[in-house]
Order: sequence, then C-alpha cells, then structure tokens
Amino acid sequence: MKPKFAFFGAGNLGLAHAGHMAMHGYDVSLCNRTGSKLQPIVENNNEILLTGAVSGKGRVTLVTESYEEAIAGRDIIVVCTAAPGHRYTVDKLLPFLEPRHHIVLHPGYMLGAVEIHQLLSQHNLVDIPVSELESSLLTCRSEGNIASIKAMKHQLGFATLPTRRNRKCMSPFLPLYGRYLHARDSVMETGMLNLNFVIHPPISLLNTISIDNGQRFLQYHDGVTEHVANLMEAMDDERIAVCDALGIPTMSLHEGQKIPYPTSIWDSSTLASTFRTNIAYDGLYHPDTLYSRYIWEDVPYGVMPVISLGAALGVPTPVMEAVVGICKAMFRMDWDREARTLENLGLSGLNKREFLQFMVTGNA
Repeated sequence: MKPKFAFFGAGNLGLAHAGHMAMHGYDVSLCNRTGSKLQPIVENNNEILLTGAVSGKGRVTLVTESYEEAIAGRDIIVVCTAAPGHRYTVDKLLPFLEPRHHIVLHPGYMLGAVEIHQLLSQHNLVDIPVSELESSLLTCRSEGNIASIKAMKHQLGFATLPTRRNRKCMSPFLPLYGRYLHARDSVMETGMLNLNFVIHPPISLLNTISIDNGQRFLQYHDGVTEHVANLMEAMDDERIAVCDALGIPTMSLHEGQKIPYPTSIWDSSTLASTFRTNIAYDGLYHPDTLYSRYIWEDVPYGVMPVISLGAALGVPTPVMEAVVGICKAMFRMDWDREARTLENLGLSGLNKREFLQFMVTGNA
C-alpha cells in the first residue's frame, strides 16, 4: 500500500510537488497557513495542473488551512516552506504528531533537520525521523493552480537524522524519484550541498539598481555575469574550506550546477555560462523586490551558519562575512537571533568529533 502524504506550503515547490505525486496516484493533502494560496485549487476541484518538463494533472485529496486535518491519517509530512517556516510549521503540528510519522524538509537548508530534531526532542517526540533534501527536486514556478516545472534535478541528496534510518525513510520516495535521489551520509552533507546561499545573495546584491528601479531581468540568464560569478566562487571557496575542515565530501558550485542538469546546459565552460545557458532557467525572473527569500532565507539560514561553523573550526570566511555585513547595512536588519548558527542551536560547545556525531545520531 502506498503511504499517504501531507504537504505543507502551497508556494512554487509545494504546489508542484503535491501535484506531481497526486498525478502519480498518491493520496495527498495540501495545507497552507493562508487560504489565498489554496482558493484557486479549491475552485478547480482540488486539481493541480502541471506544465513544462512534466505535464498532466493531479487531484489532491484534501486542501485545508487546518494543520490537524492535513495530517489526519497521513504517514509522511513534507514541509515545502522556506526555511523560516520549518520551525513554525512543525510547532503547529506538535499536538497532532505521533511516533509513526516521518517529517521531510523539502529542502532542509543548512541544519534544518537538526533544528526540527531538537524541537521534537523537547516534546518527547524524538522517535520521529527528520529527513531533508539538499535542494528543490523540481525547478518550478507556480501560479493559481498551475505549476510550471522547468526540470527535475538529478543526483539530489537525501539524508535523515538519525542516519541509521535513512534507507527506510528514503524508500517511499524511490518508486517515483529513485532515478533522481542520492543517499547522503549525514544531514551535514545535504546542508552544505544546498548551494543557494552562495548563488542568490550575489545576484540580488549586485543587481540592486535594476531591482530598485523596477527593471525586470531573468534571474540567472541576465543576472549572472562573470563578475557576479566571481563573487559566488569566492563564497564557494570558503564553503569548501569548511567542508574540508569537517572532513565531509562536497563538490564545487560549478560541478553542483552541472550535475543536477545533465541535459539542460549547452555551455558549461565557466560558472557564469552554466547559469546563462541552462534552459531549465528559461523564463525565471528575479522577484520585483530586493528583499526576497534570496536575502531573508539565504543569509540567516545559509551564509551565517557557515560563518559560525568556520569560526568554530578556525576557518576564515571574510567574503561571507562581508556579504552579511553589507546585507545588514542595506536592509537595516539583524538576523543574529534567528540564524541557524551553532550558538542558536546550542551546539557551540561541541568539539569536532561530537559535532559530527550529532549530525549522524542526533546525540552528542
């Protein structure tokens, strides 16, 4: 019998992923904390239309704003919100969770599974495994009840806390996504291989004038020049140095762009060209505001955690620190309290061995 899924977050990814699984015969519920995102789906008999690289339609069983209704009788909970919504969503679910449940963060971002594991542990729900994907499985945009899928990524990492449960937790996804998913050894690997935090902030920051002046541009085709790519690579060098200090495998940003899109890029000679010639990025415009998730997600939930790790390991991260400093000045924001740093997660007192053990077992 197929497991039953509950999806939380009806944005681009949540709508596309829920619709894709429903199209393939899975029993799916979809929940969003505001009804405006759900109304177009309800008005279309709970149907989600898929276009682009995947075409068809899927009818979700239940569309609701109720967290309790959404998980009633469900086995797997897939959280497709941006990283700041992970804790909010699971906190709302706490009264209704049972040990049989399995939570999947799609994607987990940096230390996402760790934060949720800690939250569950505080409420005596430590037996619930928390898995995460290292990035979005579907490159997509959604509007109303229509999800436009540009591509499905290949060799996308999947990890679980604790790691010993990864095989079992990954297995329900394999009939549909087996050719796309790849098991990682720990949630530290998946976190470090979510490369958005070295991609998005440079594009937004170095295209500030265009964004502030209301000039639309294609986020990756127009927004990534050689100089923008240079900043990405400088940040990526620091990310790789932190991975090396931890002793965990990784890959460069350049490779990380080519591998998920094996047939979409027609010029991969430079990092900039991999963005500018990737047909999966056709029609993807930068948001019309500078303060988008490319800042408020990628900085506190990506860049700042890596800086924190670097400081603990004695690895300098001056470029990342400069990016954070510029963002704090530009937006007059201070993300120090919400960022997924070692300090905020209560992990700053662990040595390297204890930290790596925690990433595998959930215990120091």
